[in-house]
Amino acid sequence: MYKYSYRKKSFSIEKKWDINICIHYNMSICGGFLGAYALLGRMDIFGSSQTVNLIDAIFEILGKNWEEAVLHIGAFLVFSGSIVLSVLLTRKTSLNLKYIAIFIETAVVIIEGALPDSMNALIALYPIFFVSAFQWSVFKGAKGYESSTIFSTNNVKQTMIALTEYFICREKKEERKKYAEKAKFFGGTLISYYAGVSIEYISWKLIGMHSIWVCVVPLIVCLNFLIVSDVK
Repeated sequence: MYKYSYRKKSFSIEKKWDINICIHYNMSICGGFLGAYALLGRMDIFGSSQTVNLIDAIFEILGKNWEEAVLHIGAFLVFSGSIVLSVLLTRKTSLNLKYIAIFIETAVVIIEGALPDSMNALIALYPIFFVSAFQWSVFKGAKGYESSTIFSTNNVKQTMIALTEYFICREKKEERKKYAEKAKFFGGTLISYYAGVSIEYISWKLIGMHSIWVCVVPLIVCLNFLIVSDVK
C-alpha cells in the first residue's frame, strides 16, 4: 500500500513538472511573437529588452535630439516600472501573477493589433515594453532552471554550456544525464521562442499589423495549462 502511494505521489509531481515546462515553452512562443512583431511592424525596434533602447537613448542625447531621447527614456521607465510593479504585487498581495500576466498580455496583443501603422513606433511599443518586462519577471523558468521567455541570449549560452559539458563528461553517466536534461530544457526554450518568431513572420505576411492577434492562441493554451496545474 505504501509503495503504491509513493509511486502515485511521484507520478503526480512528475506530471506537474511537465505542465510547468509546457507553460514555460508556451510563454517562450509568446515572447518570440512579441519580439518579432516589434521588429517587423515598428521600424526594427526590439521591444523585449533595454540594451538597444538605452544605446539609442545615449545616441539621441549626445546628438541633442531631445524629443527622441525622451521617448527612449520613456520606454525605459515603462519597462522598469513593470518590473517594479511585479515585485510590489508579489510582496504585497497573494495574487497569482501568472494569471494576471496572461490577461494583461492578451489585452496588449489585442490593442497592439489595432494601433495604426502611422503611429510613432516607440510610443506604439510602450505596451510591449510593459508586458514583456512583466512576463520576464513572472515566468522565470521551470524544473529548477532560470530561463527568460522574452529573449534568447542566455538560453543560447546555457544550451551550449550544457552540450559542451555533456560531450566532455564521457565517463560520468550521472553528470552526462544532468547536462543532457539541461540542454534539452534550454534547447526546447530556444525552439519554442523561434517557433513564435516564425509563426509571427508567416502571419505578418498574411495579415500585416493584425498578425500579433495570432499570439492569443498560445496565451489561451498557457492559461489552460495553468488551470490544470492549479487543479493538480
